[in-house]
Amino acid sequence: MRFVSAISLETEPDRIAQDIRDQLAAEGPFDLIVVFVRPQTDLAGAEILSSLHEQLAPGRFIGCTAGGVVGAGREIEDDTATAVLAARLPGVRVDPLPDLDDDAVTLETDDLQACIVLVDPFSTATEALLHRLDQLAPGIPIVGGVASWASAPGRNRLVLDGEISNAGFVGVTLHGNVRVSTIVSQGCRPVGDWFTVTSSRSNLIQELDGKPPLEVLQQVFAEAGADDQKLMRSGILLGRGVARQPDDLGHGSFIIRVVLGADRESGAISVADRVREGEYVQFHVRDAQSARDDLEMLLTPQVFEDTAAGALLFTCNGRGERFFGERDADVEIIGNALGEQVPVTGFFCGGEIGPIGSANFVHGYTASLAVFRPGAGSD
Repeated sequence: MRFVSAISLETEPDRIAQDIRDQLAAEGPFDLIVVFVRPQTDLAGAEILSSLHEQLAPGRFIGCTAGGVVGAGREIEDDTATAVLAARLPGVRVDPLPDLDDDAVTLETDDLQACIVLVDPFSTATEALLHRLDQLAPGIPIVGGVASWASAPGRNRLVLDGEISNAGFVGVTLHGNVRVSTIVSQGCRPVGDWFTVTSSRSNLIQELDGKPPLEVLQQVFAEAGADDQKLMRSGILLGRGVARQPDDLGHGSFIIRVVLGADRESGAISVADRVREGEYVQFHVRDAQSARDDLEMLLTPQVFEDTAAGALLFTCNGRGERFFGERDADVEIIGNALGEQVPVTGFFCGGEIGPIGSANFVHGYTASLAVFRPGAGSD
């Protein structure tokens, strides 16, 4: 199993394709190429993807346009750039996802190790898509991201093999001789205790432990330290617990969502997600140091694993230099954990896809990482 990361800062489609091909020439042919493009224009994005597919001719080719890319140890946020992760995958079958609009469709789960999915946000309900895939392949990790180049419908570009679209989603499944470790770093920390949702409607929480949520939140604020109070003034987050029992709640067992607002008269709060009665929730805050600490901690077990072959990173477009105050923060942390020689490629997403517990979700302000190693039985 062999992965290679390449990056080009060229701006013209033909020159980009030639640059990437020159970087990869000694390593091919490839079974899978994943590509992310920050183009100058919508049309250029399509031309770059088409030229790369034609020049590289891999077994499978998947990618999208992005607001920023990651590759070859660099994070490039505001300049034209193209990042590629190319892989030779002996003993691995890479299949395209089937038509999920067909209610009768099935997904082959024999030896299925993971799915990679890229989504256009203007035409696809990402949570519904993930729910459908969870039904078809329970317990299988899905990693990916929401295309982030465009600010209006029809302007993103997605590619699967030679077919380019400006809507929908693209995805592949990985079967066979590959191990995929997933890390989902939501980069925040809890404040206060956890509570039970005792009354809710859609994304509106009306009671927590029988009390108005705004009253509960004000109490959490009053008991928090000065640093946490400062962060809470900048924005409140709510973690939805995925555990069935409160004793199982801990780090990594919450799906983090933004608190959108509160109604002073009723004391209800609204959240950027549907919340159900009986769920366990906890308020959270986020800052750059918490994000660093969280990613470093979640990557710590990787030192006990065999050397990784490669990795895909789906990081939020709200992270990067503007958040951390320096460039390449995520890739530096990942390189320290996996080894600088491990190729890492990815993009800055409009939503990051990864598993929490046994289900898959779309996240925000998150770094979702897939680490690839040969499966059991490899030489």
